[in-house]
Amino acid sequence: MNYCSKIHPGDPFPEDLTTLDETAIEVLNSRVHRALDAEYLSLDGPNPETTFRQEEVTIELDRRDKAMQTGARKLLRLRPA
Repeated sequence: MNYCSKIHPGDPFPEDLTTLDETAIEVLNSRVHRALDAEYLSLDGPNPETTFRQEEVTIELDRRDKAMQTGARKLLRLRPA
């Protein structure tokens, strides 16, 4: 099995981030940020797909943070901590 700590623009990406558990969304967030870091160092700059993915993950993490702050954990489709 090949593992890469970065998610490349052509790699599969979940259509519905709300279905990911907390660990999976955090790992995905880390992989997207590592990809962005590497792409910023290239001459071409960040790939638009990677930038879009980062925005999507940020929106989902912000949604979860807001839900936790309002005590709405049961509304999230997450496994209990």
